[in-house]
Amino acid sequence: MTEQDPIADPMTIPVEEVQLRCNRCNKPITPATAILTETGYRCAECVRAQQRVFDTTKKLDPFLGFAVAALISFAGSWLAGRLGFFTILVAPAIGTLITNAVRLVVNRRRSKALNTAVLAGAIVGALPLLIMAIVPLLRGSGLLLTGGGNLLPLIWRVVYAALVSSSAYAQAKGLRL
Repeated sequence: MTEQDPIADPMTIPVEEVQLRCNRCNKPITPATAILTETGYRCAECVRAQQRVFDTTKKLDPFLGFAVAALISFAGSWLAGRLGFFTILVAPAIGTLITNAVRLVVNRRRSKALNTAVLAGAIVGALPLLIMAIVPLLRGSGLLLTGGGNLLPLIWRVVYAALVSSSAYAQAKGLRL
C-alpha cells in the first residue's frame, strides 16, 4: 500500500492539532476554548477566577450606588429643563460627578452589579421631572395645538437622561470618554 500525497488529494490533508497551554495554570487548551487576554491565552477557569478578584463590592454597595446616582441625577434633571443647549455639556459632567461620588461612598469597590446600579440610579433620578413634563401632553391639554406649549424643556430633559446615564455607566465601567 502506498502512502497518498496530501497535496495531490486535498481530502486527505491531516489536520494539525494546535497545542496551546494556559499561560497561568499551564493546562492544555484547544483553540476553540482558549480565551485571548492581554497577556496571552488562558483557560476559562483562570479567566473566571481573575474576574472574581475584581468583584470587591459588599452587599450594600449597589444600593448605596443606586441612591447616590439617583439623587445627583435628580438634581441635574431639575437643571436640565432650564439650561437648554448647555445640557449637552453639563449632563456628561454630572455623569462624571455621579461616578466619582459613588466611588467615594463605596470606598472605590467595584463590580458589575455596582455598575448596573449606577446606570439604574441615573435613569431613575432623571425620570420624575421628565414624567411630570410628559403627563400634561398625555392629558391632551391642547397647548400643543394652540402653540402655547414649549417642548424644548421636555426635549432637553430627554437629552439629559440619555447623556447622564450613558456617561455615568461608561465611567463606572472604566471606559474613558
